[in-house]
Amino acid sequence: MIMIKASNIYKKFNNLEVLKGVSLSVKKGEVVAIIGPSGSGKSTLLRCINRLELIDKGSIEIEGETMVFTDDSGITRYRPENEIRRIRRKMGIVFQNFNLFPHMTVLGNIIEAPVMVNRMKKEQAIEIADNLLKKVGLEDKRDSFPSQLSGGQKQRVAIARALAMNPDIMLFDEPTSALDPELTGEVLKVMKDLAQEHMTMLVVTHEMGFAREVADRVIFMDGGQIIEEGTPQQIFTNPQQERTKAFLGC
Repeated sequence: MIMIKASNIYKKFNNLEVLKGVSLSVKKGEVVAIIGPSGSGKSTLLRCINRLELIDKGSIEIEGETMVFTDDSGITRYRPENEIRRIRRKMGIVFQNFNLFPHMTVLGNIIEAPVMVNRMKKEQAIEIADNLLKKVGLEDKRDSFPSQLSGGQKQRVAIARALAMNPDIMLFDEPTSALDPELTGEVLKVMKDLAQEHMTMLVVTHEMGFAREVADRVIFMDGGQIIEEGTPQQIFTNPQQERTKAFLGC
């Protein structure tokens, strides 16, 4: 089953064309890593898939449901807002800067969306949150505030918060780029555990070790385009494109 299908995506910011006809698909249970230099369009692509940015042209389908398409007259059309919200709930997203609510405890951050958006009973949301905190190794931080946590702990809370909505797909936008090297490992471990549970994951990352070890497929982007894609072994040991070779230092 195809979980994400993005076709011929174009995106401009003012006169800067950031995405130039990008197409990709992600199958159920697949881990796809997107690598490439800064400014290559990786994060913008992820934000377009989650409708945090509006595309200029192309189509995006999530689990077979069309979220946006460009019609025959060249007009890009999104589904009605209530349907977009429903489709977006299939996806959890984790950003590089955590985006936790500073005035809420760890528990409060995790239960907020299930209770407010999904209308879940608070007791049930707390039970789910406690299980997720155990999963990410932070059960002892339940009543702490974000300001009392390390960067790695904040990011693990952010992952737990995204998982609390029971998404079918997890999107990660450079989840370790704001972390010190010693804190990166604890976040990558949680992501590896999710991959082993066959969570569908699309990961924008600078962590080549993670891409090599955990991803089923690696996509190399540069200049707003997909330059090359393949298995980690193909990309890291035998890249075909000169730009890929230069980026990886082959």
